[in-house]
Amino acid sequence: MEEQLEKEPRFHIGQHAADLMARGLDPQEARRQARLALGGPEQVKESCRDARGTRWWEDSQQDCRYALRTRRKKPGFAAVALVTLTLGIGATTVMFTVINGVLLKPLSYPEPDRLVTLHEQREKYGEWPFAYFNFVDCKRESRSLAPKAAWRYDGGTVSEPGEAEYISGRRSRPTYFPSWALL
Repeated sequence: MEEQLEKEPRFHIGQHAADLMARGLDPQEARRQARLALGGPEQVKESCRDARGTRWWEDSQQDCRYALRTRRKKPGFAAVALVTLTLGIGATTVMFTVINGVLLKPLSYPEPDRLVTLHEQREKYGEWPFAYFNFVDCKRESRSLAPKAAWRYDGGTVSEPGEAEYISGRRSRPTYFPSWALL
């Protein structure tokens, strides 16, 4: 193909120059004007390669050969570049996995858009977790909510074995953990 690409522009330049000589121009001036009209030989070759539609493949091959030559000349740089790419791709994959799992994917509860959190408003303390007895009343009286599980912050003092220590925790209904098992 490259050989044909060499012959084709020469043929067209010759044809155009012959037409110009037939109109009365001298041969040297006719060739010069034919080359100007057609364009430089390398420009013509590039436009023909683009028209063939295989330019991207040829450029990719050329880039790969250049990369391999450069890698052989500077193996330390190639190793650092490879490690950098590996770490970057790995970190991006981990971040996407976390963001996808936490932010983008909906909760795997049935009807996650119906999940609500209830708080009480107390004059002295402001917003406060829902008291257990209020949860029971809500469950019994509510027609639009179907409370399944409840929990609240709690804590206590543990004194055995050793010194007494305050431990923070959460108190939950027995239905709380089965609802998490849906995840």
